[in-house]
Amino acid sequence: MTTPSIFHLLTQEYSLVLVTSEDDIRALKEVRRKTLLNAYQNLAKIEDEETFLYNKDDEQSFIYLLKHNPTENYVGTIRVFFVNPNTPIQKIPLQLYGNVQNIDHLVAEHPVCEVSRLALASDLEPYPGLSALQLRTSLTMGLMSTIGINMFLYQCNNIFSIMEPALFRILKRQGIHFQQIGPAVEYYGMRIPHMIKRETLITGSKEMLGEITLFYLRQLCHAPEKFHQFIETHPYLNHSDLRLEEICRIFKEYGEKVTVPFLLEHT
Repeated sequence: MTTPSIFHLLTQEYSLVLVTSEDDIRALKEVRRKTLLNAYQNLAKIEDEETFLYNKDDEQSFIYLLKHNPTENYVGTIRVFFVNPNTPIQKIPLQLYGNVQNIDHLVAEHPVCEVSRLALASDLEPYPGLSALQLRTSLTMGLMSTIGINMFLYQCNNIFSIMEPALFRILKRQGIHFQQIGPAVEYYGMRIPHMIKRETLITGSKEMLGEITLFYLRQLCHAPEKFHQFIETHPYLNHSDLRLEEICRIFKEYGEKVTVPFLLEHT
């Protein structure tokens, strides 16, 4: 698949949507119900399904939905949980539920983030020129691109994730080199805890992820209302914590000259 086709797939055929409204939350629950709930129930007993579908961790997170534009169906989601001095939860899920030991020193410098709850539907619409596996891999990459988008908007120092080896390999092929920070643990299946520094994440991303990042940041500049709504409904964030206005000013001043390294340097 050619690079322009990947870009078209992840920006036109599909789009990333920041969860802000009650309608968004209902869509999020439905995606998780179809994708995560059954899979996780096969690995551990889930006593409270509603809490599994949306809980206090989600209230302390940037959450994105993946929308299939031709059908307007939501088919995927991912969450970026954050900890800053104002948040009621002061440990990341990896510490609270993941049984990962000896990482307190890595999460001490706030803000920090953890990427989790990545989910993708199994009944995706076929896409010309792509096998089902290639389509899933590309859409997974699109969901993971939200990490880079988020790191420009909200400058977490370290980003954590507890992931399966297959996801680690997908990210590595895209230049995102997470560092293993502990042995594999049992967490809805065997998973490995990882961490990456903000600058390493942004500068290491391959060209396509950089293009997707810039596309969605520009989209936010053209229509910032949902992002502002997100800030207003999250009392643990201040406008001064976010960098959208600064990013939009750079786009306006430098136009198409803006690259990911340029944006990183100027923010």
